[in-house]
Amino acid sequence: MRYTVIDQEPSRVFPLYGRGNMGEVFPNVVTPLTGSLITGAARRSQEAALVGLGCLSRSHIDDSDGAITGVFGGYLYGNVSMMRVSAFRAPGMTIADVDQQLFGLSDAPPYVARRDDRSMRCTVRLGNSSTWSILRPDRGIVERDRAAAAAWIASLPPITGADDDQLIEIAKRLPPKFEEMMERLLRVSMFASVSRAVLERLTDGFVDASLVNRLTAGLGTIESAEPAFGLWRLGRTVAAATELTRAFDGGVDGLDARLRAHLRDGHPGRQATSEFLVAFDRFLSEHGSRGPDEWELASATWATDPGIALAAIDRLRHAPDDRDPIRARERLAAGRTEATRETMARVRGPRRAMLRRALLSAALHAAAREATKATFVRCLEPARLALRELARRHRIDRAELFLLTIDELPRFVRDPHASAGTLAERRAVRDELQARVPPFWFEGQVPPPDTWPLRSQGRSLDATPRMLTGMGVCPGTATGPARVITDPSAPGALEPGDILVAPLTDPAWTPLFLAVAGVVVDVGAQQSHAAIIARELGIPTVVSVLGASSTIADGTTITVDGTHGTVTVHPAVGVPHPL
Repeated sequence: MRYTVIDQEPSRVFPLYGRGNMGEVFPNVVTPLTGSLITGAARRSQEAALVGLGCLSRSHIDDSDGAITGVFGGYLYGNVSMMRVSAFRAPGMTIADVDQQLFGLSDAPPYVARRDDRSMRCTVRLGNSSTWSILRPDRGIVERDRAAAAAWIASLPPITGADDDQLIEIAKRLPPKFEEMMERLLRVSMFASVSRAVLERLTDGFVDASLVNRLTAGLGTIESAEPAFGLWRLGRTVAAATELTRAFDGGVDGLDARLRAHLRDGHPGRQATSEFLVAFDRFLSEHGSRGPDEWELASATWATDPGIALAAIDRLRHAPDDRDPIRARERLAAGRTEATRETMARVRGPRRAMLRRALLSAALHAAAREATKATFVRCLEPARLALRELARRHRIDRAELFLLTIDELPRFVRDPHASAGTLAERRAVRDELQARVPPFWFEGQVPPPDTWPLRSQGRSLDATPRMLTGMGVCPGTATGPARVITDPSAPGALEPGDILVAPLTDPAWTPLFLAVAGVVVDVGAQQSHAAIIARELGIPTVVSVLGASSTIADGTTITVDGTHGTVTVHPAVGVPHPL
């Protein structure tokens, strides 16, 4: 059944879908306007990538009779069945590789092979694609993508002075670019997963459970980690300046305007404020297209709402100097070099040469994946800004405008009152779906939304001392009070010794990693955002701890073991520990 105007039909041939990494891309209900712009482009790009890589043949795509990545009940899901079949066909890959690299651990049904899942033609093509990705990785893809994106953005008409039709046209020019960038992202994501899977095979049997994580940590080339470095430096600037500290102590609400007013009015501390704002504006110029739920065009970014970035700086100004990500990167790089040396010493012959190639490929493709995502997000910004301007002109709340599809916008512009009934109906549907927690996976048809748990009833706190298991993605341990955060723009009183517990993360969460001692995430996999950033910043992290954010009480002392993938919930003071 279709519950929203952009809902799609699931495939009967490939019936298992999961939120997995999709929850990082679209954690909330996808708006009709965003969905109408991207879902068709997403399907075309996925078909091109899967056929081009050899995962599936064109006949398999045609027979799939449903969405690859699709919106069901308003939420984005990825097709687990299709990726499992691809892994089944890929030489050297396993179903566990797909589940762990892309979707994370879950209680989803096990894979059962069907007769037509075998395809020698696809196996040969997949083998060739995977082999060449390791032997001859494309080193120039990142720079080519950045240059092409910059040229495309420059080709768009300026928003200032554009009429309504031109603003809508800017948004309509997004799908072809989205399709192009998504195909590239899928390719580098697969190659990153293949490289890591090869590393895990080559080191299979080694005692060190965190070896592959140490071999891929502190690369210094992960673009999605760069905002954290910029915000860290800004936080140090605030901590060192009395007037800036006083301004931040006054709260982040309206802080940007207050700082700029201080500068205009010749307020004491003007030099420090001036230097901070110059650096902050430079940061917004470089990373302003990022923010929470950044693929959703209705969402605010750091550029459109600087208060989101200022809230992160506010937490980072309290972090101790030893959290310096530059020092952490140097330490991790040294550890990676030592781990590589030790591993190479234990491997001989052709296996050693393959290990060296796999290490290079894993580093290059991890960097390419994050850089491609960053470039992708920059390409979303013109459409976002054009649609925001359209909402401003017609004095309609942005959330309301995004209840329409791109094809309905021209009529709305001509006669806004004609859409009142449609807006009311879709608003009710959106609010109902957003109030519920979608299933992590489903097979066949998504269960009716009225059977999903309500978010307001989702926290069933459990004070029982226990050990939770997940997937360790960055080695190390940390113990501290749990701080359950559901919105990165409202981190509250997050302190340096806390353990961040979150339902999921996207790049807007990255700065908060530096403000805490460890991280626990309900969902995620080895190639998820939390995993990649944790390895780059050296934060002990466990992902795929299902239900962590809904059962761990805020303030409870927990221990994160990112080496073995466990989270220990300690008893309250004076209560015996049964573990």
